[in-house]
Amino acid sequence: MPAVTFTTGGALNKSALREANERLVLNSIRQNPCASRSDLARITGLSRSSVTFIVNRLVRKKVVCEERMENHSQVGRRPTPLRLRADAMMAVGVEISLSGARVALADLTGNMVRQKMVAWHPNPDLFLEKIHEAIRGIIEPLSPKQILGVGVGLPGFLDRATGKVIAAENFDWFGVEAGNLLRKKLACPFYFENTARLSALAEMWFCDGNRKPLRDFVFVTMRGGLGTGVMINGQILRGASSGAAEFGHTTLYAHGRRCPCGNTGCWEQYASDLALRRRYAERCGEAVRDPAAAEPEAIVAMAREGDAIALRVLRETAHDAGMGFVNLIMALNPEAIIVGDYLAEGWDLVEDIVWAEVRKRVPAYYLTAVRILPSKHALDSSLLGAVALVFAQFFTSFDHGNGNLAASSVVMRHSA
Repeated sequence: MPAVTFTTGGALNKSALREANERLVLNSIRQNPCASRSDLARITGLSRSSVTFIVNRLVRKKVVCEERMENHSQVGRRPTPLRLRADAMMAVGVEISLSGARVALADLTGNMVRQKMVAWHPNPDLFLEKIHEAIRGIIEPLSPKQILGVGVGLPGFLDRATGKVIAAENFDWFGVEAGNLLRKKLACPFYFENTARLSALAEMWFCDGNRKPLRDFVFVTMRGGLGTGVMINGQILRGASSGAAEFGHTTLYAHGRRCPCGNTGCWEQYASDLALRRRYAERCGEAVRDPAAAEPEAIVAMAREGDAIALRVLRETAHDAGMGFVNLIMALNPEAIIVGDYLAEGWDLVEDIVWAEVRKRVPAYYLTAVRILPSKHALDSSLLGAVALVFAQFFTSFDHGNGNLAASSVVMRHSA
């Protein structure tokens, strides 16, 4: 669906209003499975007749289905629950990391029904060509009308409109035309975003139904480096040239390790998966013969099984993560910091040391409303965020230029 348009006077024209209301109802059904028409009228603020008109249209389009209730003992007509037809539309999510790429096909509920893995290759052209083939292979069996689009999580500083990676130091990618290489000869729309921001989007989009969505929070990714996605009042913090919130390259130790970005002592050098691997290799020396043993997930697993070296390096790295969280809290005053990747996997082993460092450095009155939580999506956060980036075009009036959900919480009190 195209973006909502306005007349010159600023009012929604009739077709745009109808589309906006349809998106509002669709998103309300997504967020409230089994809601009835009367429930939707209450949730959206639309009249019951408008909701009925919109729902009937969505049923005819086979995007929404009705669940008829049989043999009920209740007197009178029971409200009919409504659900999305999960397989009516599909989205493709792509996650690109130093360990390779994942390409997933997801239904309208966010369930990943098919995945393909692409091994890492240091040549970006060859690597992206393989990812392109995986995307083409995963959508080939489907009707073009079923594919809403492809969301791609890219590393580093990028041009979101074209998918060009301007600089991703840990990948040694500079000026890589990733977007052009991925979408060639494919007719479906492509959307691009930094992986850390996608992780934050996933946390907000795929929120538990019984929990109020977070609006002011930071998501910290720790794979292939350290990235932060910042949400302010439900909107992605971008900055003047879409380069805001690069907290991974803020200085933790002024005379510390040299970072590929050119700075010294960057937080990324002490709290990322790269730091965890390096520490483990330094402690074990010649003993690390199997590269897989130094993978972050393997280190967490060994620490959980009682390996003293693995537990020690995990807690050392978590300590430095906690120091960086101090800067996030003092700079942004978030309601929560969500951690992903290895820190989420091993959170029960390191939560105490992270909080000890935070409490030592942040005034108690500043911490009353702050939570630090492991992502419920853990290693899938940025992949699900790539899927959410596509769904946002379908379910909401998504301003892709600014990367924000413009109508997910707006009530439009007009007729359909």
